[in-house]
Amino acid sequence: MFSSTGNIQELSFLLRKYTIFIDRNEVSQPKTPYDPLKPLIMDFDALLKQIQDWTNKIPLLILGSGSSIPFGIPSMWGLGEYLKRTMAFSDPDDNSQFKEFVGLLDSLKDLELALQRLHDIRPKVLEEIIQRTWEIVNETDLNAYESLIHNKDTFPLAELTKYLLTSTDKKLSIITTNYDRLAEYAASIAGAFICNGFAQNYFGQFTDLIHKNNVRTLFGYTGQVNIWKVHGSLEWFQSMDEESIQLPLRKSIPIGLKPSIVTPGLTKYFQTQLEPFRTIFTEADNEIVNANGFLCIGYGFNDIHVQPKLIAQIKKHKPIIVLAKEITVKTKEAIIDNKCGNYILIEEYNSTDSRIYSSQFSGPKIFKNKSCWMLAEYLKLIKS
Repeated sequence: MFSSTGNIQELSFLLRKYTIFIDRNEVSQPKTPYDPLKPLIMDFDALLKQIQDWTNKIPLLILGSGSSIPFGIPSMWGLGEYLKRTMAFSDPDDNSQFKEFVGLLDSLKDLELALQRLHDIRPKVLEEIIQRTWEIVNETDLNAYESLIHNKDTFPLAELTKYLLTSTDKKLSIITTNYDRLAEYAASIAGAFICNGFAQNYFGQFTDLIHKNNVRTLFGYTGQVNIWKVHGSLEWFQSMDEESIQLPLRKSIPIGLKPSIVTPGLTKYFQTQLEPFRTIFTEADNEIVNANGFLCIGYGFNDIHVQPKLIAQIKKHKPIIVLAKEITVKTKEAIIDNKCGNYILIEEYNSTDSRIYSSQFSGPKIFKNKSCWMLAEYLKLIKS
């Protein structure tokens, strides 16, 4: 033990000298090995917070055909193949135009483009396309309805609807390009009052006033869900004198009525300036303009009724999240190429992973073992 002042000074000098030696020769605690996954984990954590923040602000939901395919509703390709198999005409001119349509569909591989290329479509051909489209979508929709009777607790869209209705406002709006009733089924399972432009009766008359009532506070309901169906609905029909009516869960088209659905590629043949579409388009536009942000599910940015207003809003840096099995070229053009300031696009990658494009990333990133492009998995993220 050092007892004298001199010895203590000598010890202090030796300690300082030894410390300098350690610093100069970098004899220190071993460095933590580089972890290549650490930046990715940090990116995902930041992304998760952003997803939760944007979703909790109650965005406008926009549903495209990709949101219905998991329930057996045909895709555009599937619908085209069904039309080829089931349509037939006795009139030579009608049959000639049908053959032209089949040839276009086989060469273009795109139902909407094939229908757009048909010039001066014949009335009987148009009527048959509408009826066959209604039949196959209605059949698969009713199958989905039967399935949901026993499996409603595992319906992700209903779970999302219920989650978003827990806000203090108790109001949610949905725009859908689909004819099917999956949005209505989700709102019903969530216990909400549905506003879609028609009275919710067995014979529902059209009115542009119901959604303007403060129905979100009605006793017995969890809130209000506005559902704006810009391409029409399986439940909407029109009489010969152009009266619109909603008839729920029909198994066939009523005699003397025609379905109010706007078939892809044939918009110019429909009087969309008349009711109910005039009000539906107006309300959909208002919802887009007034939205805090957007959550798109299976929507591919290929619709003239929705995307112009939507693109205008996201170019103003309103946040948008897109969930899809595949992010389409048109989606990337509308969002990434337009240099929108706040976006998250999530698609499937290698069947078990997710590829994510974000305005916060310099390029797409792959997140392993995370299928967050699927709504069920996405819900886990926002609730975590």
